[in-house]
Amino acid sequence: MTQGPPDPAGALAGLDGLDVGPERPPRSPRGAVALSLSPAAAERIRNEIARAGGREVCFLARVTEGREVVDARAVARGNHAAVLAAAQDEPHGGVMIHNHPSGTLEPSDADLGVAARLWEQGLGTAIVDNGAREMYVVVEPPEPRERRLLDPAALEAVVAPGGALAARHADYEDRPGQREMIRRVAESYNDGGVLLAEAGTGTGKSLAYLLPAARWALDNEERTVVSTATINLQAQLAAKDLPLVASVLGGDPDGSELSWALVKGRGNYISIRRLGLADAGAPELFETDRSEELRALREWVDGTDDGSLADLPVVPSPDVWDEVRSDPDICLRARCPHFQRCFYQQSRRRAASARVVVVNHHLLFTDLAVRRATQNWTQAAVLPPWRHVILDEAHNVEDAATSHLGVEVTRSGLYRMLSRLDRRGKGVLAAVQDAAGRDEGRPMELRRRIEERVRPAVDEARAALDLFFDVIEPLVPGGGAEGGAVRIVDREKEVPGSDRVLRDQVIDEPIARDDVRERLRSLLGALRTLERELGGVRGRIEESE
Repeated sequence: MTQGPPDPAGALAGLDGLDVGPERPPRSPRGAVALSLSPAAAERIRNEIARAGGREVCFLARVTEGREVVDARAVARGNHAAVLAAAQDEPHGGVMIHNHPSGTLEPSDADLGVAARLWEQGLGTAIVDNGAREMYVVVEPPEPRERRLLDPAALEAVVAPGGALAARHADYEDRPGQREMIRRVAESYNDGGVLLAEAGTGTGKSLAYLLPAARWALDNEERTVVSTATINLQAQLAAKDLPLVASVLGGDPDGSELSWALVKGRGNYISIRRLGLADAGAPELFETDRSEELRALREWVDGTDDGSLADLPVVPSPDVWDEVRSDPDICLRARCPHFQRCFYQQSRRRAASARVVVVNHHLLFTDLAVRRATQNWTQAAVLPPWRHVILDEAHNVEDAATSHLGVEVTRSGLYRMLSRLDRRGKGVLAAVQDAAGRDEGRPMELRRRIEERVRPAVDEARAALDLFFDVIEPLVPGGGAEGGAVRIVDREKEVPGSDRVLRDQVIDEPIARDDVRERLRSLLGALRTLERELGGVRGRIEESE
């Protein structure tokens, strides 16, 4: 178990100017919230601004129970117009202060935007003049959040002989290893840091980490993400273990006091809108008759509350599911007529209100990748914001991280992608051509473009695909059989501090072979050409709408 990553820094914009005047007690201008600078904090702010030549300086400070700002410290220095708002890991209830050298304390739009983000982080914001004589509070600091520490002994008692768990189960069995793990997990929540625990089968590790996680969620309103490798364990946690935890902790019989949600990847959910489109365009989309599968899906959608693959009595054909699953690239979001009933959106709403969120490792790493790329640690990304994570079945984490952070390409996967465009006269291209023929507003040039430029580009991509995999598959352990893989790295890639080592290490890698490198280059070129031609078709369609 580990705590979540630190919160991000933002940027505050100020105004030009310089104003360093005589020292006197700070006061708040009319309209400001009643928050005052202590004399020591005001002096520290004045001195740091003067040391920075009157430029903008960012400070973090503590707020006392009497709403006085104390212990101000400079954390970033900028220019006469802006300064970085460095507020990483500042305790809840503090305040970030920066100066406007002009002496005009009116917050800019950038100030207001950062103030909103810092409020989510638990910080107030204020603006002072260079002399720290006046202070305008943009956002009042929230009351300091007092964490309620867990009582490891009380949690152990829940599963100990004579405890709440024993009272509910006639076949109760005392498990000392489970009680020890509960104590260690509880201490980790209290003290922070990372706990690595190994527990054999029969230890009862799920309850051992869920009890502290649930108690912490109820007492401190902080979300924990529980990540597993298998669907079976996710279902067990959501349907069996979490309801049990809610009941033994004293929640209502239905577990309403503790909220949790099982979150799956978007591709697991059906899109009601896409199902309707696939049903209407089935003759052009599918090579064979899929009417029975589509009819079964329509009936299932009318009765399901879940809307995911796991709830389907019969798994549909891959080509059918590709056409009806939820897809972020073509989702209409709030403009979709089915938005309120959308199964994926419903799952996101449930997760947003849940204090314990159950996911798989791949979804967790997707969330982390998005947060790292956007430097968003406090708002919703793929998952709602979280502060703690528990990795069950952690022996699979390395494979999941490697799979997620890398790019995996297979012959069948690329074939399936190209077949969605064109399968012997069927597919998306045929559907677009058919629609263009029925719509007088769309020029015949669009149909000719597809026939003369896009279809040949698809054929060239298929040919390049075969040439590449014909040379790479013999190098895969097992001769390219199912489950085999081979790494392809760029031997010319520069890695600071280790470029020479990297070059030496990849001498025996497939990319070091001229034939592999040449055919990979040809495949990438063919795919870029296809991308360009598809972009041209999309542009013509948008022009005619």
